[in-house]
Amino acid sequence: MGTPSEMKPAYIATLEEDWKSLAEFYEKHKDRLLTPMPVSKDTAFHMAVYSEDEKLLKCLLDYAQDVPTSQDHKHPISITNVYGHTPLHLAASRGNSEAVKLLVEESKKILVGESENEKKDIMLMKNKFGETPLFRAAAFGQTKIVKYLTHQPAQIVNDELLLVHRQRNDGQSILHVAVLGENFETAVLLLELDKSLSKLTDSGGKTCLGLLAEIPSAFKSGHSMSIFSRYLYMCLPVQDECDGAINEETRRVREDPESGQRRNMNSRFSNHVHGVLEWINGSVCRFSFKGWPMVERIWENKRKHKFALRLAKMLIKSDVSWDQVIAVQGLYGASTGSPVSGPSHPLLTATKTGILEVVYEMLTEHPPSVDLLDKEGKNILHVAIMYRRKDIFNLIQSNRIISNRMSYGIGKDGYTLLHQVANNKYYSVGSKHGPALQLHEELKWFTRVEKVIPSYYAKLRDSKRKMTAEELFNYMHKKQLLAAQQWVKETAQSCSAVAVLVATIVFAAAYTVPGGSNDKGIPIFLHKNFFLFFTIMDVIALASSLTSVVMFLSILTSPFDYEDFRNSIPRKLTLGFTLLFFSVMATMLAFAATILLIVQSEKQLTASLISMAAFFPVSVFALMQFRLFAAFMRSTKGIRKAMSRSLPWFGAPSLFRKRKQRRHLFQKK
Repeated sequence: MGTPSEMKPAYIATLEEDWKSLAEFYEKHKDRLLTPMPVSKDTAFHMAVYSEDEKLLKCLLDYAQDVPTSQDHKHPISITNVYGHTPLHLAASRGNSEAVKLLVEESKKILVGESENEKKDIMLMKNKFGETPLFRAAAFGQTKIVKYLTHQPAQIVNDELLLVHRQRNDGQSILHVAVLGENFETAVLLLELDKSLSKLTDSGGKTCLGLLAEIPSAFKSGHSMSIFSRYLYMCLPVQDECDGAINEETRRVREDPESGQRRNMNSRFSNHVHGVLEWINGSVCRFSFKGWPMVERIWENKRKHKFALRLAKMLIKSDVSWDQVIAVQGLYGASTGSPVSGPSHPLLTATKTGILEVVYEMLTEHPPSVDLLDKEGKNILHVAIMYRRKDIFNLIQSNRIISNRMSYGIGKDGYTLLHQVANNKYYSVGSKHGPALQLHEELKWFTRVEKVIPSYYAKLRDSKRKMTAEELFNYMHKKQLLAAQQWVKETAQSCSAVAVLVATIVFAAAYTVPGGSNDKGIPIFLHKNFFLFFTIMDVIALASSLTSVVMFLSILTSPFDYEDFRNSIPRKLTLGFTLLFFSVMATMLAFAATILLIVQSEKQLTASLISMAAFFPVSVFALMQFRLFAAFMRSTKGIRKAMSRSLPWFGAPSLFRKRKQRRHLFQKK
């Protein structure tokens, strides 16, 4: 054993990453392999794992052969640091597969413990948090290490992990930590190895499915993407390793040689060929897009979404919590189902977070779960409306029977479905393009839900405030109405000022034609082709700008009531903004025509550059305001359809609109 001062050379060599000097130090002082570093209590083997130097670790393991082990002298690879981590704990969590293999092979030669009766495998040693090396590997998403460790002898008995691996001190299971770290590939592997892990709960009684339902970013429905990102997401291949390497490894654990020989050879060959082709396709794409951070990020997200969905399907298939439903009579005898005690049911949690995939799979696999209620007596449709989950609302509406039953539900607070629209307590901002469009979305949502409920439900009052749904809506959205009024006034004033400026410019341009006029007042370039184009663009710019001024003035004189924000104001804003954009575009085109008329006898390159410069402001204006313009167009479908019928090219923006495949419950195939 060495003192801290005697260990100073080893400590300095470690900090300087001088692994050769470190190996030489321990070659001379083999007894100090048992001496930990100050403070952290890391030994030479801990440092060797950090170094990721396989040669150094092999040298230390050779030196350890000459170090005696007894009740007073543990084997060096069994010594723990201040956190209780053995070198194997560190190697497993860091993904150092070579170090893991060396340490596991070494551990097979020795048994660690205070006495013969207490000796145990180093793979089963726990740190201060109650985690084994296998548990640490799962927590950090080291799938290859998890696969390697689980295939060591006696780690799985009767298709179940040893109890020592299953849960740590705080009650979190090995599957919980894999899900918390969003290591879904690892979680799928663990569940394939031990299906009973799905039934484990944490200290709060939450299952892994309930935990997964709280992570919307793990699924495609909870991941927003731009147009280009969606296109790449659709095109990039993701090899289905769930059905490939993972399942193959788990089958090897469970099958005996005799049953393995009974496999269908044709099926195995077909799967192998399919896997090879997928691997080739993925490798080609990975090589082509290597070094592109954006593509790699999208690829990683798609991979994560695929494994998360696979994990969700496996967990849902084994979920039985819905089966504990006991029919109770809800308020007014309208609600059905049983209020869920304890943690929220995964179906209701997924509805809150908007994970369409989990809701769809749960209702498809376990149709009776649709009758579940939360603690306040709200059914899944109440929750979807309350949190503005329109995709889930559409999913429920796709089945007429379920929709009709759910629409009669009333919570313990007397809230109907329409009251849930009025309640903006859990509202997460939908449109990010101003409070006016946000209020418009809320009003559209109110109108849509109103068509679903029985007509007389619109007059029912809640238990607390004794208000109807419409009265509650007006009361809860007062602040939003004031913000919307202020935003619309400021936007209309700004846009009208720009429109007046454009109108002034193009009106003056009509009397100062390019090239001037002759003695008779006839424009000199009257018979030139570009002069006619200049005249048309100037007239269009003037007409568009003045019409947009009229539209913005009509907005400023509106009463700004709730009803105005339902249709009138959004339509006027859309039309005014569209006309303003046309006026700016026509003005720049008129300017380009003027330049071409003046310099038409000059070099073509000069004329082309000037023409391109004329389009630069228009392009910048279009790019900067495209998202706001797209939001206007989405909020006014009626006027867009009317204009697209009269102006076919006006519907072009719809090509870039996100198209969702609507899911249907229990649809006949």
